[in-house]
Amino acid sequence: MMTCKEVLESLSGYLDEDLKQDLVVEMKKHIGVCTECRAEFDTLTMTIKLYRHFETPEMPTDCHDRQVKVLELEKMRRSGKGA
Repeated sequence: MMTCKEVLESLSGYLDEDLKQDLVVEMKKHIGVCTECRAEFDTLTMTIKLYRHFETPEMPTDCHDRQVKVLELEKMRRSGKGA
């Protein structure tokens, strides 16, 4: 059976369905009997569901423009052109 450390390190791959089937079976077994890993799994899946539920807010145009100017100034400063 997998250890908690192995399960936690593989959670992302498990949720992305990017693991070999035998590893998925072992993770399901472990999550089924380990309350701590189950809590971590449930928390992560709920976070993903909540994140996907909300639309990405748009940045106001004036804020975007200010941010671009700041980045341009920083780029110039780093290249020595703005100093």
